[in-house]
Amino acid sequence: MFNLEQSIADWRRQMIAAGIQTPVPLDELESHLREDIAQQMKSGSDEQKAFALAVAKMGPAFTLKREFKRAGGPDKAQLRRRGGFAFAGVLGSYSLAITWLLFTKDVAYKERLSGLASVVTTLLSVYVIWKILPRFFPVVASKTVRSSLGLIGGISGPGWLLVFIYFILPRCDVTLEQLRVAIYWAMVPVLVLPTSSFLIFDKSEKQQFTTTHS
Repeated sequence: MFNLEQSIADWRRQMIAAGIQTPVPLDELESHLREDIAQQMKSGSDEQKAFALAVAKMGPAFTLKREFKRAGGPDKAQLRRRGGFAFAGVLGSYSLAITWLLFTKDVAYKERLSGLASVVTTLLSVYVIWKILPRFFPVVASKTVRSSLGLIGGISGPGWLLVFIYFILPRCDVTLEQLRVAIYWAMVPVLVLPTSSFLIFDKSEKQQFTTTHS
C-alpha cells in the first residue's frame, strides 16, 4: 500500500545520495514537492499519482543540484532562513517588550487592553500572512517587478511610520498613555507591510527556480 510520507522520505534519501546534503536546500525542495503534491490532489489525483507527477515535474537529483549551484540556491535559501529567524526574533522581542511595559508601568486598564490588542493583532497578522496567504499571492515572473516588490517591502514600514509621526500624530490631541498606545498600533503596519511584500517576492523567486527544471 502506498505511503506518501515514506515515499517522501525515500525521495529525500535519493537527493542526499545524489549530493544535495545541506538541510536548507533539501527543506526548500521538499516544500516545493509537497506543494505540488497538494495541487495535484486538488485536481483529482490520488496520493500515489500526485507524488509521481510532482517528482517528475521536480526533475532528477543531479539536475536539481546543478540548478542550485548555478542559481546560488543554497546561499539564497540559507539567507531566507536566517532572515526568517531574525524577523521572528525581532517580532518576539518587540511583543515581549510592549507587554512588559504595559504591565510594569502605571497604565490605565483601557489603554493596557488596547496596547495588548495591538500586539495580538501584529502577531496574528504576521501568522496569517506567513502561513495562509502565500497560497493566494500572485507569482511575479518579471525580475524587475520582483526587485521592485522587495524595495517596496523594505521602505513601506518605515515610510508609514514617518507619515504617522509627521502628518497624523501632530493632529491628535491625546494623553501620554494614549500616545504610547497609538504608537503601538502604528507599529502594526510597520511589521506587517514588509512581511507581505517579502513573501510575494520570496514565492516568486521559488517559483522561478521550480520552473527552470519543471
